[in-house]
Amino acid sequence: MAVVHIRLGWGGSEAGALWALQALRPRYDVSLITCGPVDLPRLNEYYGTALNSGDFTLLRVPLPPGLKAGRFDALQGHILQRYCQRVASRFDVMISSYNPLNFGVPGIQFVSDFSFVPEYRFALHPTVRNHRRWWYGDSPLRRAYLGLCNLVSSVDLQAFEQDVLVANSRWSAARVRERMGVEAWTLYPPVVSEFPGVAENERENGFVCLGRVVPEKRMDAVIGILDQVRQHGFDIHLHILGGLDDSPFATKVQALASRHRDWVFLEGRVAGKAKRELMARHKFGINGCECEAFGIAVAELVKADCLTFVPNGGGQTEIVDHPSLTFENDDDAIRKIVSALENPVLQAALLEHLRKRSRELCTERFQDTVRSLVAEFLATNGS
Repeated sequence: MAVVHIRLGWGGSEAGALWALQALRPRYDVSLITCGPVDLPRLNEYYGTALNSGDFTLLRVPLPPGLKAGRFDALQGHILQRYCQRVASRFDVMISSYNPLNFGVPGIQFVSDFSFVPEYRFALHPTVRNHRRWWYGDSPLRRAYLGLCNLVSSVDLQAFEQDVLVANSRWSAARVRERMGVEAWTLYPPVVSEFPGVAENERENGFVCLGRVVPEKRMDAVIGILDQVRQHGFDIHLHILGGLDDSPFATKVQALASRHRDWVFLEGRVAGKAKRELMARHKFGINGCECEAFGIAVAELVKADCLTFVPNGGGQTEIVDHPSLTFENDDDAIRKIVSALENPVLQAALLEHLRKRSRELCTERFQDTVRSLVAEFLATNGS
């Protein structure tokens, strides 16, 4: 069988691809189809897997000269889809671990976000289009680019009716039903749970925010929210764990952090043991993205026993599942964080609630469900 992922970097969907490989390798002859390089030692450290190069066959999709992995994602996605259509007959099961691909045969499709439906993507994350309107806006240039992508391989949403679709949250499953008219399973992504045990009274009175420093993650708003919380007399600080580039937004966040250098710390990309230890040493977590299909960063914070606050949008609300931990806007976030900080009894109750929620977020459950999905697929399709 083949697990297909456009490239293995440092996001949330990669965890599903890697843990699917780990779940299936003992029982099946598994291949990984991808466009980019695969640095297994770094990926294992980042995502908690224990994969070896001999556990699967690596099939690198050839890209045109000059087209590097990570650039022109839509075009690469269509090239990947065309490649999969060519090789699909060699496999009993084709599994897309990052959003649906038209394989030309029935397959298993994981829905990680809605980048494959442009109108959904920009409705959920308008800052993406606003940030680079010259490219993402409805322009002749954009239409020509997407037309080229469709010439490489077209996408027909009706073709997915023959597939097994697996959404990463109940919220995502509802969007699949609305947009595609297909019922989807719900399976929360795998979240590593091996965090150091640090007593509450030994943790620092600080917040951790995880994710790429990009406009939709709203790290600038997170700094603003916690700045206002500090104005209420709480001596808190913030660690932002995420890669920085040379974009205008990253420059803006760096300037904000410099202005508040006594309590805002840009850690860059942190992985493995260092990441888990930093998270476990802090009491609180916060997410700024207004609508996450799931929110792997939120799940990691909850697993690290951080009291975590999130916007009231998307699948991240299912992780925390409490009105005191979800906020409607920045002012509401300030009110709810202040309310928790000034009430230790409320803090304790919310933490106990999150510990119960975290039991649903584990690698074991994810692997068991993947194996069950594959076995049922093979039985249904007569293999």
